[in-house]
Amino acid sequence: KTDAFSVDKQSSLHAKEAKCSSKKEPIADGAKIERLRLKKQKQKERRNEKKAAAEARKRQDASREEQQRKQSEQAKLDKEEKRRKLRGKKGGGGGGGSGQYRTLRKGVQVSDIIAGKGPVVQDRKKCRVRYILRSRSHISGKIIDSSSNFGFRVGKGEVIQGWDIGMEGMRVGGTRRLIVPSRAGYGNRDVGAGRGSDLFFEIELLHVAN
Repeated sequence: KTDAFSVDKQSSLHAKEAKCSSKKEPIADGAKIERLRLKKQKQKERRNEKKAAAEARKRQDASREEQQRKQSEQAKLDKEEKRRKLRGKKGGGGGGGSGQYRTLRKGVQVSDIIAGKGPVVQDRKKCRVRYILRSRSHISGKIIDSSSNFGFRVGKGEVIQGWDIGMEGMRVGGTRRLIVPSRAGYGNRDVGAGRGSDLFFEIELLHVAN
């Protein structure tokens, strides 16, 4: 009886241990899963941080490049401005230009600062120019707009009427100043010079298409 009782008791103890062991295993598995989840979360956070840092560096590089481009353009404009100032005051001649203003259609006034020797502007043909737009004066007026390589077709309405009228007869290599009244420009719209103000352009003709 003692042996039988002992065997039964041992069997019961083993059964309890197995039962307890089976209860502990899910708890252990749950802790392991939580650790793995936290590990993956941290890895994801590190990847996101690296990605954000890379994007920030990319934006900084783009901003720096844009700033350098603007500085380069401003340096070119400053150089052009110095060159223009050497030509003299408003209406002054030089380089074979007449230096005198003449009035064309719609009150557009033009003066050749440098007379070009290349091909002449042709109606409906594409040309490329370098220009500066100022308010109040060709010399000391505030710069409103500028371009070192602007293309358009003359007489097609792609630019203001003042340009289509004022560029007639220009030759490649020439530089001409235009005073464009509002009726041949932007009307009553303010583009930086004030509503209804005259616009002061200086245009250098770079190329005329054949």
